[in-house]
Amino acid sequence: MFEQTIVLLGSATDFAVVCQACESRGLGFGEEQPSLVRGKLGVGHDLAWTECERGHRIRAVRAGRDVHVEMTSPLW
Repeated sequence: MFEQTIVLLGSATDFAVVCQACESRGLGFGEEQPSLVRGKLGVGHDLAWTECERGHRIRAVRAGRDVHVEMTSPLW
């Protein structure tokens, strides 16, 4: 089970990351862009969620903001 969190710096709003859950299971093997997940985190927001095409959740948080309970609670 993976708990995936990425941290966005400054005023970044768009991100693209590799799903570590897929990669660890070899599900992205041989693909041109293996397990690539894209998402957005609005400038005024501290937390966003996205999912890979296989349903693995990825949490995005903004660096330098207060940490709230929902940011640290388990995904599943």
